[in-house]
Amino acid sequence: MITEEYLKKNFYTAYFIDEERKNIEVLTTSEDGKRMIPTIIPFDEKNDYYKALSKFMSVDQLHESTYQKKKEEKRIFENQVIKIAKKEGLVLDTHKLDTKFFPLVVKAIFEDDNEDHLFAMKIALFELDKIKNAPNDDKKKKLRQSKNKIEALEAAFQLIK
Repeated sequence: MITEEYLKKNFYTAYFIDEERKNIEVLTTSEDGKRMIPTIIPFDEKNDYYKALSKFMSVDQLHESTYQKKKEEKRIFENQVIKIAKKEGLVLDTHKLDTKFFPLVVKAIFEDDNEDHLFAMKIALFELDKIKNAPNDDKKKKLRQSKNKIEALEAAFQLIK
């Protein structure tokens, strides 16, 4: 039961739980402080439970708490999705190259003639310090003017030798 006396000792936080902002979840601790107890109350200024809660949390604080909770839930959800996608090989983990990655690279270089991919590859090559800082402008020009990925890689290899 949510009373002012109970909340004095046990109140933890509260937030709206629905889009219409008609219901509030109040989290309190158990008497021994070892468990969290959720209680749903209506957002109704005439309700005794809400009156008790309002002594500890204003409506503005309730809205801010709801915003922060939603923001944290979104962050946790996004991290889980990325973790699952990496595990399933749906996204590339930039810190660990998987053996599944290399067949994709080989196929992209030797079988895919996409102009956008060639352009992206050239940009990536020019971002490498060994190429960016190479003194040979003729070889850099050859890389810039390459017509396919193999030519681009040949020019890049010549620059870093």
